Amino acid sequence: MSGLSFGMVFNSQPTFSTSSTFSEGIDNLVLCDKDRTPRKVPGQGSLERRNLEVNRKRVKVVKPSTKTSFATTEIRGTYTPPFHVELFRNDQHRMRIVVDSENEVDLMVQSRHIRDIIVLVIRGLAQRFNSTSLNSLLKIET
Repeated sequence: MSGLSFGMVFNSQPTFSTSSTFSEGIDNLVLCDKDRTPRKVPGQGSLERRNLEVNRKRVKVVKPSTKTSFATTEIRGTYTPPFHVELFRNDQHRMRIVVDSENEVDLMVQSRHIRDIIVLVIRGLAQRFNSTSLNSLLKIET
């Protein structure tokens, strides 16, 4: 899975849900890398828009609807182990959400700060959901 490079950063502001409290959930616009082959030329990526939905019980990544297709759920899972979030030191806009060994998704956000907020919310909700340690919910790769 290493060797993925991303060349674009989403330019518009991410949207957060208008729920009464922030801990109830967030909806965020992210970019998803669909081409997992290593690229020789950095900056040549295949990034697509996705909606990241986080609530108290689950995380969901949805491909938004278009004029010709309905919205489709790409990944959906609860916070039960082996769920974790991976961060990358060499790319501060990127994160990987791993639900289990078969379901994982690489995501890009506009800034490192947005990524950190998403990760902190997911870690907090996951710890409350299944009482696992915060360190097991976050893995940092170099």
